[in-house]
Amino acid sequence: MLLTVIMTMHENKLLELANGIKYMAPQIFLDYDGTLVPIIKDPEINQADCELIGLLSSIARSYETYIVTGRDVREITSFIGDYNIIGLHGATFHINGETLVVPGFHEYEELSLKLYDENYYLVNKFPGLRIYRKSGGVLFHTGNITSKSIRKAVMEEVKSLALQYNMEMYTGIDICELRIPGVNKGRAIKMVRNANRLAIIIGDDATDEDAFQMNPDAITIKVGNQDTLARYSISYSSVRSFLRALITEP
Repeated sequence: MLLTVIMTMHENKLLELANGIKYMAPQIFLDYDGTLVPIIKDPEINQADCELIGLLSSIARSYETYIVTGRDVREITSFIGDYNIIGLHGATFHINGETLVVPGFHEYEELSLKLYDENYYLVNKFPGLRIYRKSGGVLFHTGNITSKSIRKAVMEEVKSLALQYNMEMYTGIDICELRIPGVNKGRAIKMVRNANRLAIIIGDDATDEDAFQMNPDAITIKVGNQDTLARYSISYSSVRSFLRALITEP
C-alpha cells in the first residue's frame, strides 16, 4: 500500500510539473518498449496502437521530440511512423529525415551478421531462446525460457561472445544483447540536446539509467518502481496521461 501511495504522489506532481513547463518548450526524449508500449514476449509485433500514434503526432507538433530506443531505425519507424529517432541505444540518428551513424558502425554491422549466422544454432541448444539480428548488434530474447539455469547459460554464452569480439553485453528485461562498445543513450542524448533548453527524458530500463545519469539537469522520469537515478518515478499506466498534460490546457 505504501508503494502505491508513493507512486501516486509522484504522478500527481508530474502532472503539475507538466503544466508548469510547457512555456519552456522542452526537448522530449522517450524510450519505446516498456515506456510507450508494454513489454511483451514477442517484441517483433509490439507496434504502436492508434491512441499512441495520435498522441505522438500531437507531441511532435508541439515539441522537439525524439524516440530513444534499442531498436533500429527501420523497425521503429515501421511501428510508429517517421519521427526523430535515436536508434540502437545511440549508434544511429534519424533526424529530420536524415540517418547518420557513429564511426565504425558498418564494421559492427557486418560483425553482427556474422555473429547471428554463426550462433543461431543456440535456439536449438536452449529451447525457447529467440535471436534477432540488429544493425550493429545481436539480441538474445529469453522471454519464453522459464528455467533460471537455462537463462543463466544463455547469458554466459553471450558474455563469452562479447569478450571474444570486443562488444558490450547489455542485459535488460527478458533480453541480453551484444552491442557496439562505447555507445549508450546518455551520450546520444547529450549529442542532440540544446544546452540552453530544458529536456524531459522518460524510460524504464537499464539503458535509460545512462540517460538519467549523464543528463542530471534534465527532468528525468523512471517508468516503474525499481531503483533509479531519475528524479521522478511514474507508473507505466500514467505515462500517456503525463504526455497528454503537456499538450492540453490545465
